[in-house]
Amino acid sequence: MGIRVFHCDDSEAFTRLVAFWLSDYEDIEHAGQAHTGEGALKALPEARADVVLLDTLGKPGDDALLNDVRAVAPTAKVIVYSGYVRLMQEGALGDGADAYLEKSDDDGPLIAAIRAVVA
Repeated sequence: MGIRVFHCDDSEAFTRLVAFWLSDYEDIEHAGQAHTGEGALKALPEARADVVLLDTLGKPGDDALLNDVRAVAPTAKVIVYSGYVRLMQEGALGDGADAYLEKSDDDGPLIAAIRAVVA
């Protein structure tokens, strides 16, 4: 069984792209996706995710969703995967995430981050 990855991002196109990227790796499995925080919180318990990719979904610096994800999926590693990572001041989302990664058009850094947080 591969590393189960759940992706929460408000962009349906981007979640489809990430799912496509993940399908190229035998050790990584797409476990589901949501496009709202509420949707993610409902789906995560059944997804049995090892890793949650989490867009900031809202104001940069708001860690409420991150904390809620931790509550419903306490064993999952969380990677904040956002276009806002560079814009956030250090500590803006607290210490709740296992990694922070800027979105890009290259799957290499994403795959490396997923593998690193579960290692």
